[in-house]
Amino acid sequence: MQEQNQASAKVQPYLFFDGRCEEAIEFYKKTLGAQVEVMMRFKQSPEPHPGMCEPGNEDKIMHSCFRIGNTQIMASDGRAQGKPMFQGFALSLSAKDEADADRMFNALADGGQVQMPLGKTFFSPRFGMVADRFGMGWMVIALPPETAADQIEFVISRVFDAPRELVWKCFTDPERMKQWWGPKGFKVIASKMDLRPGGTYHYGMMAPDGTPMWGKMVYREISPPERIVFVNSFSDEAGGTTRHPLHKTWPLQMLSVFTFEDQPGGKTKFTVRWSPLHATAEERKTFDTNHDSMRGGWTGTMEQLAAYLAKKA
Repeated sequence: MQEQNQASAKVQPYLFFDGRCEEAIEFYKKTLGAQVEVMMRFKQSPEPHPGMCEPGNEDKIMHSCFRIGNTQIMASDGRAQGKPMFQGFALSLSAKDEADADRMFNALADGGQVQMPLGKTFFSPRFGMVADRFGMGWMVIALPPETAADQIEFVISRVFDAPRELVWKCFTDPERMKQWWGPKGFKVIASKMDLRPGGTYHYGMMAPDGTPMWGKMVYREISPPERIVFVNSFSDEAGGTTRHPLHKTWPLQMLSVFTFEDQPGGKTKFTVRWSPLHATAEERKTFDTNHDSMRGGWTGTMEQLAAYLAKKA
């Protein structure tokens, strides 16, 4: 039971800007490309919260959520005293290259305080520490070339003649998944889903020649009906992570991002983004040289989904 509780736990940064939350988020939108997902003011709360909001602060931020890259951060104005203090921790910010690190570091340092100048270290071509104008500490690091290669993506999209709500259900209902999931010609023989961050979708498929294959997804983010982020891998029947049965140098884990976009006429654009996770140079090479194979597999999978959706129309 203790192992189950530990596996389901999720730690997420929650920042208190003490009255400057909206200003801070606008700053991060401008400097880091932050995207706001939720913003609720105290006056919008359906219930009063005595002691949480001083008179005159009704327009301050009670709760917000924004995203920088794949990282989701929550924030609030707290008691809105106007003196945010962040001590004892910092947020690590990964840059795609040295120029990107320079840009972000300089933007955060504007009005802030440089704690360690950006420079070359034994672990990164660019690393520095800075507290921004709100006192929030940042560690900016440029990914080494061999790590940055992990970020190469395989991308494929298709527009389905079905509303987004229905397409979303096809990916979040294990019974629906059984009807279409997998490359063309494969049949789903097991479909067990725990749809939550930290939860797992464990499935089994039967290849056309009768060979069983197992896989799993470990969910990182579920944002209905727009986005699903998870780590996927091949698996055994018990749910353990295994290697690709036919390609021993295939990445052990893949970061997958599924997005669902409304299109005119009640249609839905579905996009898959795939990239190796913590891969070796050999695994990345295998991934890079197999895009045609991935495209073929996903094309077949999407054809099966299109056929399933046509039956539901």
